[in-house]
Amino acid sequence: MDKMQNRLKIGLFMNYLVHGFALIILTQNLLALSANWHSSLATASFVLSGIGIGRLIAYLIMGMISDKFGRKTTLMIGMLSYLIFFIATPFNHQIGLDYLLSIVAGISNSALDSATYPLFTEFNAKSSSNNILLKAFISIGEFILPLMVIFLKDNQMWFGFSFMLPAIILGLNILNLMTVKFPKANKKQNTNETSKLKLSGIGKVMATGALLTYGYTSMAVMIWFTQWITIFANSVGFNDWTAHFLLSLYSIGSITGVISSFIIMKKFNVRNHWFLGMNMLATLAIATIAFSHISIVSLIAAFLFGFSASGGAMQIALTILLSIFPKHKGLFTGVYFIFGSLASFTVPIISGFLTKFGSAHILNADILVAILGLIAAIIIFETVPQTTSLDQPRQQINQIDAQIAKLLEKRFQVVEEVYQIKQTQQLATKDENREHLVLQRIKDLTRSPHLKQYNQNIFQNIMDNSKQYQELLKTNGKE
Repeated sequence: MDKMQNRLKIGLFMNYLVHGFALIILTQNLLALSANWHSSLATASFVLSGIGIGRLIAYLIMGMISDKFGRKTTLMIGMLSYLIFFIATPFNHQIGLDYLLSIVAGISNSALDSATYPLFTEFNAKSSSNNILLKAFISIGEFILPLMVIFLKDNQMWFGFSFMLPAIILGLNILNLMTVKFPKANKKQNTNETSKLKLSGIGKVMATGALLTYGYTSMAVMIWFTQWITIFANSVGFNDWTAHFLLSLYSIGSITGVISSFIIMKKFNVRNHWFLGMNMLATLAIATIAFSHISIVSLIAAFLFGFSASGGAMQIALTILLSIFPKHKGLFTGVYFIFGSLASFTVPIISGFLTKFGSAHILNADILVAILGLIAAIIIFETVPQTTSLDQPRQQINQIDAQIAKLLEKRFQVVEEVYQIKQTQQLATKDENREHLVLQRIKDLTRSPHLKQYNQNIFQNIMDNSKQYQELLKTNGKE
């Protein structure tokens, strides 16, 4: 079973390597594709919005298919859809058909997400580390593709080879996963789970609005950069290698940022501060790229932008949102990604329109999106309690301990009454039969079988201290 599960995990990771290719393959080949479609660059850029439409259409539908018909079925839908997209796009010469193919790519993205994230929660291993690796494989794909595109261009080779490589990987992976046994879906839900965050009504509304806004801006700022950085760099005088390497450095920064976020938040209680700091750095980095026009400065800024904007901040915001609505995790996960899908749809349309004013200014609007995301991050920082996942349960324990202390004080007040009665009736302080009945009752009252012995030990200790207290009363009475 371990061997089969490892094959499944490798297959899932390879899917997201291919997904990393898919995220930027249209923009990296946009000049060649626009020539293929006999259209202008501005017109061709509108095709990119189809990915967002596909995601908008499919997220909720694919989620239901995943729950009802299984993860494997949904995964195969996503993989086969991507295979059609990669094979058909470079051969097609009609822009209308390619718009439909970009919608298919968006559907593929939704299907992979709807199958893969639930699958990782159904493995024995922790899903968080697997999610980190997913993001890393996406970034690896985003790193490899620009280098491949510029290699093909320099050697005057057909641009379609950049589509064939992910198609071959997908084809082999489909054969791999078709013979793998998938784990059964875990349908158990904790309906009694409640939010540990203490938010007022207004605070909850503000935090939710800011988080959903961030769901849009975090995706938009990355899409804007990955789709236009190469064309922008060429327009300001950078050579082809530098223009494409900016995106590769962004991907390296993304991998570094994801791993850094995982390590830092695991060791230190700085989630909200790290989240805000990453958004500040992302805004500064994109502004530097837009205005510096110095290759070495832009290359460093591209790495820092990948580190901050694509280094896990989007996942941190989703985690915060789900901590506010723990009873509706599936619903709010879908809503959050729908806002990201809106970014996939609107950014190509807006940026395509802005190309009419010159590609050298195309990143200026991305700065505005980054600033909007920073404002949302500040609202989140100010409204969501600064406690970490460890602080929250400790606060709850403190509240429970306060209640227990009051009840124990009342119990010892009753112990004094018991002592007075025993003195009047000349009864012994220790009553083994009574202790046995109390311990049996505690065992019956404890619902969890794992806690029965622990609760009995606690109450035995309470009774031992009650006896010591009665002996103290007796000693004081004699004095």
